[in-house]
Amino acid sequence: MFFEATATLLFLSIFLSEALAAPAGSKHNIYLVKCEPNECPIGLCDPGEFTIMGAALFRNGPVTSGTRVTKPDVFTEVSGYRSQWEGAKRTVRMGTDGTLTSNISSGAAALAKGQIAGDATLGSEPFTCFKDGSTKFTISRDGDAYTCTTSYWCPSVDVSI
Repeated sequence: MFFEATATLLFLSIFLSEALAAPAGSKHNIYLVKCEPNECPIGLCDPGEFTIMGAALFRNGPVTSGTRVTKPDVFTEVSGYRSQWEGAKRTVRMGTDGTLTSNISSGAAALAKGQIAGDATLGSEPFTCFKDGSTKFTISRDGDAYTCTTSYWCPSVDVSI
């Protein structure tokens, strides 16, 4: 009798905790990054000569700093000489996931890590962007390894998914 009552209570406890759990929302994370080659592709390079500014989409949650990532789900380079995220609305195509529009405030570079720097949308999915400056991951681009440093981390704030 005692075992049956305990088992029933355990079952009800697990069932109710699962039934009452809040929806998790989207796991999508966007990283607005600056990537430097690990080695100069031509032997001797000027600083910044092969720097890539881009947006990386990770569909299944945030990356952990230092994680060796060979390929984000989507990586798109942002074109333009001496491009920057701050003070300009940037729009780039993120493959079949849609168009990313970022809106980082002009003074965001001076913010402390973790402060809200702006917002973004990927299609109709909303994101809030935070100053980062230290999260790093590795990508492979055109056969060369690059280390990307996150300028702004933008997790999805869409809870309808």
